[in-house]
Amino acid sequence: MQDVPTAEVPMEVRIEFAHAALQHLADREGVDLLHIKGIAFEPLWRSRASGGSDADVLVRPSQVKRFVGAVEAAGWRRRSRFRTGSPFGHAQTYWHDHLGYADVHRFFPGTRPGDAAFDVLWSRRQVRDLAAVGCPVPDEVGQALVFALNEARNGATVRTSPRLAELADDPGLGGEVVALVPQVGAEVGWAAALDELDRVRDHREHDLWHAVSRDGSRVAEWRARVKAQPTVLHKVGLVVRAPMVNTEHLANTRGHEPTAWEVAVEFFDRGRRAAVELWRARPGGPR
Repeated sequence: MQDVPTAEVPMEVRIEFAHAALQHLADREGVDLLHIKGIAFEPLWRSRASGGSDADVLVRPSQVKRFVGAVEAAGWRRRSRFRTGSPFGHAQTYWHDHLGYADVHRFFPGTRPGDAAFDVLWSRRQVRDLAAVGCPVPDEVGQALVFALNEARNGATVRTSPRLAELADDPGLGGEVVALVPQVGAEVGWAAALDELDRVRDHREHDLWHAVSRDGSRVAEWRARVKAQPTVLHKVGLVVRAPMVNTEHLANTRGHEPTAWEVAVEFFDRGRRAAVELWRARPGGPR
């Protein structure tokens, strides 16, 4: 049999087709979907000039279950869960053998979970053609805010990011972003971008933003995650899960489903690392 010639598909092309495929599923299921970050955004509001390495979408929260069901039925394999994928519990990661990675967001970190915040962004949506499919995206103000929140989550502020500084100083677009912030509940994330976290110290999400963007300690992160939970029941559930090994993350890093022995080793190593962090964090401890 004659070999069929193959060609490498450029990543940006593959990602564009991933966006189009996800939009097709959303249209078929009657789901509201906003395409965010990367090639879905204008170049100015991309964290990386290349447009990233996956397709990111934001689903109307009340329609998430319906959408992820369609995604999984279409051959996408889940690589992480909402509650374990990040400290914010905002997204699930999927892999498709032909289309690569996609992140399905049930809210964007720094914005308020729930349909109300999504409605604000949805009401201002525009349409961008990706692989010849019309894909709803936030307007420029929404794109700028998502960019700012994403940069802040990665530790950037107006002091270290010229684009954030320009946005904050822009009386036009910057002023519109400031007006949008309370409408989507992004006060803490925006304060982190401005390097003004102390201004929102009393907010229950303050410590979480400080941990992910400034502190870096896993112990501090888990304490902050518990504090950020809206109810006692949520706090207790998170405390119970804290010692557990994230087997999906372990599988992704190892390249195979972890064995019982590997899970056990990781479980005890998590305890060791936590003990070391607590010992270093004690008054008078080494830095």
